[in-house]
Amino acid sequence: MLELLDNFFRFGGMTTAMFTGALALQKGGCTTIGRLAAFGCFSVAAYLLVSLPGVGTILGVWMIPALLICFACPPAIWLFSLSMFDDNFTFKRIHFVVGGGFFVLTLAQYFIYYATVGEVPYISPMKVHEAALGVGAATYGTGFAALVFKMGMSGHMLWSAWQGRNDDLVSERRVFRQDFVIAVALISVWLVLSPQWISGDTIGSSVLLISQSAAIFGVNIYMLWAFASMDMKWMFGDIETAVVTENTYAEGEDRHDLENLNGLVKSGKLLETGLTVTRLATFSHMPEHRLRRIVNQHLGFRNFADYLNFHRVDAAKTRLAVIEDRHVPVLTVAMDLGYGSLGPFNKAFKERTGQTPTEFRRDALALGYS
Repeated sequence: MLELLDNFFRFGGMTTAMFTGALALQKGGCTTIGRLAAFGCFSVAAYLLVSLPGVGTILGVWMIPALLICFACPPAIWLFSLSMFDDNFTFKRIHFVVGGGFFVLTLAQYFIYYATVGEVPYISPMKVHEAALGVGAATYGTGFAALVFKMGMSGHMLWSAWQGRNDDLVSERRVFRQDFVIAVALISVWLVLSPQWISGDTIGSSVLLISQSAAIFGVNIYMLWAFASMDMKWMFGDIETAVVTENTYAEGEDRHDLENLNGLVKSGKLLETGLTVTRLATFSHMPEHRLRRIVNQHLGFRNFADYLNFHRVDAAKTRLAVIEDRHVPVLTVAMDLGYGSLGPFNKAFKERTGQTPTEFRRDALALGYS
């Protein structure tokens, strides 16, 4: 009975993961998030395959490519989640360090196992971890380090999804953030920590494998349904900010709300330090959910911080080009425009102009003197 349940959830999980990956490629095209989503799905399918009891005997040497894809599963899911909630996501050195570090640590367990036991370990990472308990400190140490990396990536996924929820202007994604945090928290605790609690060929180990397959199968069903039936433009659509300065197409109440919002922009309300969506909604005399929709759908911003930075950087360019203010420190300019410190101001300014504030001021003043 247990074997039948395991096969149902496992092969169902593999099938839905492959279909979901194919849909991600179809809807995401050549976008980074589309490719990461697809690779994450394919690596999940590989994990379910290699963790099938006895599959190494059947696949033989063909187990190696499946294992290599499986090793990349946690980093792929981690990077996919970051790209899903960060409109300005780009690959950074830290991503390669963490992802590559996890991959190398996992691979190292297999080499140490082979060097110690003398046989090729055509087994899943979980089984290698179990075997490490009786092999030696080196294999156990690399396994523990890989676990730390895995827990770190899970924690970072949760933090990234949760910390940006208030600034998110895309209503569908805001709702999804809450579901994502709950699902990742529960699944991470179960999938990451449970292998440390149950080991060996016991009924408890079999129940663990079935529960893992069932959890993955459930997530895959949800993602497959979402990709196939829901409007996923917020995930796979054009994430470039399309700023609209003329609002002539807005009608009815939306037009009045936009005019009111533009009045607040001209009055300098967006330069207030610590300004939040809630506070701006109070200033504009409209419900918060309506303000979010107006800024997102009519002005083209997906994130409140981007909306603020757009106007603040525009004001900074004007301020830095004033000859009379040439001796005013950049930090003072940043504080006057609502930034709490110099770092966020420099980052926002360079993202939008390609220059630091100091470089922009130097060039602007040079043109002014010429």
